[in-house]
Amino acid sequence: MAPLEPAEEDAIPMQLLQQLSRTAYVCSSLSSPLSSRPGNLVYRGILAQPIRTPDGATVQSIIIKHSTDSVPKIFEELLLHALASYLPPATTATVKPPRLYLTATIGRHLGFWLRSFHVWSSAPEQAALRAQMWQNDPMRKTKYLFTYDSVLKVLENYPELMDGHEKTLDTIRDVIAKEFERPSTEDGDGYGLLHGDFWSGNAGWREPPLADKTNELFIIDWEFAQFGHRSCDLGQIVGDLYERKTYGNLDTAIFTMEGVIDGYGALSDEMAFRTAIYVGVHLISWYNRQPRKGPKVAPPEVIVAGLTAGRDFMVKGWEKDRAFFQGSALGSLFAAR
Repeated sequence: MAPLEPAEEDAIPMQLLQQLSRTAYVCSSLSSPLSSRPGNLVYRGILAQPIRTPDGATVQSIIIKHSTDSVPKIFEELLLHALASYLPPATTATVKPPRLYLTATIGRHLGFWLRSFHVWSSAPEQAALRAQMWQNDPMRKTKYLFTYDSVLKVLENYPELMDGHEKTLDTIRDVIAKEFERPSTEDGDGYGLLHGDFWSGNAGWREPPLADKTNELFIIDWEFAQFGHRSCDLGQIVGDLYERKTYGNLDTAIFTMEGVIDGYGALSDEMAFRTAIYVGVHLISWYNRQPRKGPKVAPPEVIVAGLTAGRDFMVKGWEKDRAFFQGSALGSLFAAR
């Protein structure tokens, strides 16, 4: 998906407002893009008139996703239709994107939901769905290119971080590349259907929480749904939160991260090490996503420290060095079980 020209992207909000004017979701305005990637933008629309949902709730804004590529949308719609009949186990929160409150409680709900989704999607009843989702090959390739395949390219900017580790990192990249080609018929061993882009920006907490009602979490943006190793989902949300602490010095993100790990529940050694490896990948691939200007630009020494941590998580995860992780920020992944 090629990036849009600035003029093309600037014209999209007016086009969307015109299209929505012919529906029940007439909007008075759209926000700036909440998130974007080439050919794919997400906006919040303020409804001209609030609408009521079938469960009686009043909605004053909606999320609008615009994509110039029809292929990912087909698979996203397929999974959303399947999820319509999915009811996760009862908790103190209903996971269904307003703002994310970075607390351990929110983290536990996110982790619990993710584990429940992985269990549901692995059931025999979802075999046909898994077979169909495996065909979402363009998004699997994109996921790999943005993550594992980017590691060595980023670290080439810091040769000192590669010294003595290039062979291991190269091996990880090549082994994982083959895994991304694994067919969905090969279930088990940590493989199954993934959300594919499970980070805090795709989850939200309904505000304000009501004392007499179940609080609600919303999970959005299923475009990257695909078949793969479940550590990609867990590692992305854990990596996203640890990234906020590492590069943004957001201390509360650690509490949420610990909550996610606790909520997801017991991990096999393989899942724990694979998740740690993915967290390392996420910290390194941040280099390509980092802010280039403004107050959130990280100082050079912070960048080097983050990339070093990412490299160590990858290498030590591949070597299955439990002692290293038990004394690290990812120690919760390896807690006594």
